Amino acid sequence: MLVVKIGKKTTPRENIEDDVAFLNFVKTKKEIDTLNESLKKSKEHLSTAAKEELGESDAATVTFQKDGYAIKISFGWDIKIKDEDLLKEIIGDRFEDLVETKVTQAPSKKLKELALEDDGLQKCMVVKEKAPSVTMVKVA
Repeated sequence: MLVVKIGKKTTPRENIEDDVAFLNFVKTKKEIDTLNESLKKSKEHLSTAAKEELGESDAATVTFQKDGYAIKISFGWDIKIKDEDLLKEIIGDRFEDLVETKVTQAPSKKLKELALEDDGLQKCMVVKEKAPSVTMVKVA
């Protein structure tokens, strides 16, 4: 029987459809985890093979093909600025041309709470309900 826990309170939930959905979720999640681990190993292997194929080439993409399927592997770099002052010193006057500056505004936790209650604030923001997060956790 399915047990529902809200805070520290637990109560039974006697609904066969809920039981079936729960068991199906657990089974499917385990299968996905196993498949993801297998997929990760295949990705690592093919990435290594792609690097071997590239050798000293300047290309950044390798495509493996077989039986009407193709797997494309692309390599790249994630580059971020960690010392802005030193970078300015090195590239000098070109800094403004070579560096993109972005300014973002995001609501604070308190503003989010207020926006859920105030129609006036909602006119200034996009407020939409997130899809529920459903995860499997181990019970102690």
